[in-house]
Amino acid sequence: MTRIRPALKNYDWGDTSFIPRLLGLVPTDEPVAEAWFGTHPAGEAVTDDGTPLSAITGRLPFMVKFIAAAKPLSLQVHPSLDEAREGWARENAAGLSGDDPRRIYRDDSDKPELLVALTPFSALCGFHDPTATAGWFRARSWTNIADTLERLGLEGFVREALSGTSLTVPDDLPPWAAALRDAHPDDPAVLVALLMHWVELAPGECLALDAGVLHAYLSGCAVEVMNGSDNVVRAGFTTKHRDRDELLRITSFEASPNPIRRAESGVYPSTGSYRVVVHPEGSTIRATETTIVVTTAGASHVLQTGESLTVTAGTAYAATAGTPR
Repeated sequence: MTRIRPALKNYDWGDTSFIPRLLGLVPTDEPVAEAWFGTHPAGEAVTDDGTPLSAITGRLPFMVKFIAAAKPLSLQVHPSLDEAREGWARENAAGLSGDDPRRIYRDDSDKPELLVALTPFSALCGFHDPTATAGWFRARSWTNIADTLERLGLEGFVREALSGTSLTVPDDLPPWAAALRDAHPDDPAVLVALLMHWVELAPGECLALDAGVLHAYLSGCAVEVMNGSDNVVRAGFTTKHRDRDELLRITSFEASPNPIRRAESGVYPSTGSYRVVVHPEGSTIRATETTIVVTTAGASHVLQTGESLTVTAGTAYAATAGTPR
């Protein structure tokens, strides 16, 4: 049982106070967008004495993060395992260095992810039924984009929105979309957002994202658990490298139901190389394999709020309230 310290990421969309306060640090004016608990080379956790986590556990197939979004994240999608391996090989053959801003595939792993809200959390995730969306467009007198959606379907509409010139963002947007337009006034990805589920998660609710699911996190704080990958394909709401064609190639354009999910008997849904469990205060965790535990509330003789451990098989300890594993 070893206490670990995360690698912090100061992306410009991050909140300045949530993660520092959770970790017992003094907030500054610098945003702290993410705290990474894992062994990915782009941001490896360490023990109290500075030992890399991988020296204890080896390369972990999963990663845990705290995320704190004060501004919208990019419109993005993650690849399947085959797509990640193909992209990784392709960019290596092209001679792109690991820190090249044009690089998309930073490893050869897929990246299914689970997000569990710690505060109210808003996001875009997956596509509405296009027939219903076209009806909504017509009800708002957005005739041109309704006609285009009915003529081209979801994939064709997204392609035209991101690369064509025939569509314009309506003026009378709902508040959440107007905020996106105001933050990114010349970004056609706002049109794509209008096709998607806009959701507001309550604390404890989750999104379980498989490969190919288009999404954008908009605001709030959460725990994320994912395969140990940093592969992200972006096409909107960002100053980072965008690859419209790759995003169109790997996105699933199937409509989906409301994506908000909840834990069942304390276990969250997952399609990745991980299992996420919430443990009530006073419970005992027995690890059957290498486990990362993060506390988000409460304290015990083992952990204070915001502290984290890696636990090897055969150990057990008392957990604190609301502990995601």
